Formats: sequence, C-alpha cells, structure tokens
Amino acid sequence: MDRRTPPTLSELLEDPMVIAIMARDGIDRETFQQMLDRVRRNLRAQQERLAA
Repeated sequence: MDRRTPPTLSELLEDPMVIAIMARDGIDRETFQQMLDRVRRNLRAQQERLAA
C-alpha cells in the first residue's frame, strides 16, 4: 500500500485487520463485493432517472 495516497478498496479488503473483522462478522469478500455491485447499479439507475 502506498502511504502517500488513500488505499483502494481492493487494498483495504486485503488488509489483515479488515479480513479479521469481516470474518468475525460472517462476511466474506465475495458477498461484500456483490453488495457493492448492487449499490453501484442502484446509484447508476437513480442518476439516470434524475437526468432524464
């Protein structure tokens, strides 16, 4: 991780502390990525509706 720039989401998801917290909470990386994909699609659809 380059300390001069904010970490990317991929970098954060590779961090051992984040991995441990997600494991404790019963969330795996794939499930989290799927949730982010749904949020991204919903936000994009909302922006498109507002722009129309």
